[in-house]
Amino acid sequence: MSKFVRRRLEDLRLVGGRFEENRGWLDFDVLPELLTYKRLLVETAKEEWKRRNPGRERLPKGFEENIHLAFSEVQDGSCVVPVERFIEIEDDVLDLYPEDEVDEAARLIDATVLAAQHDKPFPDRFPGRVIPIFAEWGRTLRPEEGIELGRNHDKMRPRFDAQTRERILATSRGTYEDRIDLVGEVRAATLKMTEGGGFTVLLEGGAIVEGVFTDEQEATITEALHKHHSVRVRIEGVAEFDGSGRIKKILRVDGIEERELGHEHFDPQAPPIWELISRIGSEAPEGTWRNVPTDLARNLEHYLYGTKKEGEE
Repeated sequence: MSKFVRRRLEDLRLVGGRFEENRGWLDFDVLPELLTYKRLLVETAKEEWKRRNPGRERLPKGFEENIHLAFSEVQDGSCVVPVERFIEIEDDVLDLYPEDEVDEAARLIDATVLAAQHDKPFPDRFPGRVIPIFAEWGRTLRPEEGIELGRNHDKMRPRFDAQTRERILATSRGTYEDRIDLVGEVRAATLKMTEGGGFTVLLEGGAIVEGVFTDEQEATITEALHKHHSVRVRIEGVAEFDGSGRIKKILRVDGIEERELGHEHFDPQAPPIWELISRIGSEAPEGTWRNVPTDLARNLEHYLYGTKKEGEE
């Protein structure tokens, strides 16, 4: 069986204006700020997981759904919302849980807001593709209001307000580079006079992007082009993005592999089916299995369709 443990993740302190006048209670109008913070946290955590697991193709099943955030009180000191994380662990495990991508995402957001506040460079590991989400954060705040991040004991709390948002979004109006791991169909390829060449790939979402390849990658690219009706390529590397998070071009291909269309790639790190079945069974409410007939396998049609049991006349 499993249980949930609570852990303090972050304090969101609403400051200025209404929050100084009405200490200790939260105006319904600002609830969207909590939802946007969660979205920002989840998307940053996804990118952090991908960075930590470069060999994995997909996020673990239920990654986003398993990030449970809540608050049980609004504290004084302006208006402090202690954000808690609920984490599922096994019953026989101590109420300890190692820090993971979500904890790191919270720190990255804090560091990025602090950098923008003081007009400093952003942390290298902060994913540029989540920057547009900042445009949604703080929309309900008035000019004199802001959101301070961090924990109560932190000496320096990053402050997110209209000025900080403008500085963050200013970086997204240009272009930025970020890691990619994508799948697409090679639609064109050209060789350069000296080394390597260029190619065009149709991504699964319908976008068409150009990129470059090296001499070592030439055979894979040209073969994928020749068999483009039945083959896709998985590309890992670095791409240039525009301010809205769309890929402009693939700058470097670090790894490329063919994949037959319709073929589901085996993930060696995925949990085996028997572990999933065991977990589902352990999570069923107590007494559930007592209601399952002992002759279910032998008399399945009886329980499904009401036919006679085996041996009955």
